[in-house]
Amino acid sequence: MDAKKTIFSAPGKIILFGEHSVVYGHPAIVTAINLRTKCRVTESLQNKVQLSISSESSLNSSLTALKREYTMNKEQNVFFAQDSNSEQPVNPAYYFIAEKVLNLSASKKCPHIHVNSEIPPGIGLGSSAANSVATLASLSAFMGIELSLEELNGLAYEAEKIVHGRPSGVDNTISTYGGIQFYKEKKFSQLNIPKISSYVVIVNSGIQRSTKTYVEKVAKSLEKDTTKYQSILEEIGNLTTIAKSSLMEGNIQKLGNLMTQNHLLLEDLGVSHPILTDLTNLLVQLGSLGSKLTGAGGGGCVIGLFDNYQKANRAIEEMKNRDFQAVISSLAERGVQVEQ
Repeated sequence: MDAKKTIFSAPGKIILFGEHSVVYGHPAIVTAINLRTKCRVTESLQNKVQLSISSESSLNSSLTALKREYTMNKEQNVFFAQDSNSEQPVNPAYYFIAEKVLNLSASKKCPHIHVNSEIPPGIGLGSSAANSVATLASLSAFMGIELSLEELNGLAYEAEKIVHGRPSGVDNTISTYGGIQFYKEKKFSQLNIPKISSYVVIVNSGIQRSTKTYVEKVAKSLEKDTTKYQSILEEIGNLTTIAKSSLMEGNIQKLGNLMTQNHLLLEDLGVSHPILTDLTNLLVQLGSLGSKLTGAGGGGCVIGLFDNYQKANRAIEEMKNRDFQAVISSLAERGVQVEQ
């Protein structure tokens, strides 16, 4: 990382293939998207370690650019809200990051960390990992520490453990390295795909859900009817392997068809929702080559693959007409990077 720059950004992610089956040793394909978290670090004017967080996203109309301010309290290992009336708790990963970097540095500078995210939390797009990666990159640079991407990713994974308990490492890896990653049994390989005209429309269903709840739901289903659900998980795994080949060949038509098949299998697994199914069907009606839920299911987002920007943009407008928030992203966006 460039330690002379102190403004970095990191991307969110979507799962293209392999939700839930990846928990049972099958592969998954994940891509970085163009929704990003940006972090800027400056000298604190109060001689205290400060944290400012703001959020603005076209995927969540309820998020505003309202800035929340926090001050680091080393005695209690937290960032306290400067406004005593604030009901918005801060992600504990920020304290871990600040303490870790400050302890690694010999610098006496006192940082003010400014975080602004385009990625809504809680909808499966990797917001916490993007926040951690961008903050680690900016703060370490400000404090004069040169971290390799591998070191940065390792620290971001530790931060993710604080948030999620036992994360797969997918989110922080895609946020650090970007591109499209093929993941299987804790090993990552970046897919170098040909240049293809492809656009992903990401639609927020507006339905709150818990990843943990749906992971547990699949586990219970598997316990009750091992043969049925193991077969579904294996089908998703096989389909993901085929999707990898389609990506490498640049066969976007086949890729779209595989996405729709993946969604049907996730429905069979019991992790979809009637609104998610309606949205995936609508995306196909609006010209997508295929569509599916992305993430744990039960809510969150659906994605549709388009080979034409105008069609994708019309789909966005139709979703807005129906009061759903949606954005367009290309595949294989860049990982953590310097911002001017």
